[in-house]
Amino acid sequence: MTPTVSQHYVVCGNFECGHTWRATAEADMTISPSATPAPTVHLPLASHMRRDVLAQQIRSGSTAEHTPLMTPPETRDLFAPAGLDGPS
Repeated sequence: MTPTVSQHYVVCGNFECGHTWRATAEADMTISPSATPAPTVHLPLASHMRRDVLAQQIRSGSTAEHTPLMTPPETRDLFAPAGLDGPS
């Protein structure tokens, strides 16, 4: 796989069918730029994007008031009594 190609496992929504399969998806253009772009991924811009607007977004990105927090994912206990999250 590459940074722009991913594989997904899919299950038919018809319960009686039961068909499962693997699908490959590829990202081929940027529709809305990422706030946290990967430096190794280069996708062409969608034709509707105005480059001057995009350039302004990129220039102002480092001055945004929001500071993203990188927190580890958590899995809660699904069977804990209501109001209790279980072990973290």
